[in-house]
Formats: sequence, structure tokens, C-alpha cells
Amino acid sequence: MPPTLTEAAQDLGIHHSTLAIQLNRLEADLGHPLFERAERATAMKLTRFGKRVAAAAQKIPVRKCHDGERKHPSKP
Repeated sequence: MPPTLTEAAQDLGIHHSTLAIQLNRLEADLGHPLFERAERATAMKLTRFGKRVAAAAQKIPVRKCHDGERKHPSKP
């Protein structure tokens, strides 16, 4: 089952409001919603556009740094 916003934020180690702000900014930049808005404490569900963005993001190569953290290859 997909996570709630709070669960996703906990997995990332950030506050849920920080994640909500980042998602809202990304949606504004892309011009389309990524998630279907639901009641509080319910699992997030991707929109059709969100599924396409997620599939494209999975194709972006990443590399692991010496500290084990994943980084995009264009970022030092």
C-alpha cells in the first residue's frame, strides 16, 4: 500500500510540511498535479501524469558516494 504523506516524510527524514511544500512546488513547476488529493492520513495515489513522471525519474542514473548517499551523477 502506498504511504501517507507523513510516512513518506518520515522515511526521508524530513517533516511532513517540508515534503508537502516541496511536492506543491514541483507540481507548480510541472504544471500538473502528481497526486490525487485525499483525506488526511490516507495513502497517496499518483495521478496519470504522476505515474509518467515517476517512470521517467526511475530512469535517471544515480551513483553512490563514499558515504553511501545516493546522488545524481551531474551533482558533485
